Amino acid sequence: MSEFKEAVVLIAKCGESHKSYGIRMEKTGTDRWLTTWAFPIKDSSAKREGYDKIQVKGDISFSDDYPGCPYCGGHGLTLCPCGHLSCTIMRSNVFTCEWCGMQGEIGNYSGETIVAGADY
Repeated sequence: MSEFKEAVVLIAKCGESHKSYGIRMEKTGTDRWLTTWAFPIKDSSAKREGYDKIQVKGDISFSDDYPGCPYCGGHGLTLCPCGHLSCTIMRSNVFTCEWCGMQGEIGNYSGETIVAGADY
């Protein structure tokens, strides 16, 4: 019998294609998550599956075989103050959130809650 692993899917947006994709994360401990997989997903499908309601909090790491963004291939994610994830795409050393359009320099992630894909 295999061990049950708690897993969730968060929604991120690609800074190159501006398209949404799902990111699968496994819970590996209290407030610890391992990013294992990413796949293209339509916004309507993400909403229907309830992925837009998922929230995680804590330390996030990437598995060695994490494939990156299915559109740009990037392995970096940036959490905007709006609570959403986007590929870490820098233009002239400035990050622009694909969800809310906020721009700025990138700091270190300190474990804030990530909101998967809720509209604000």
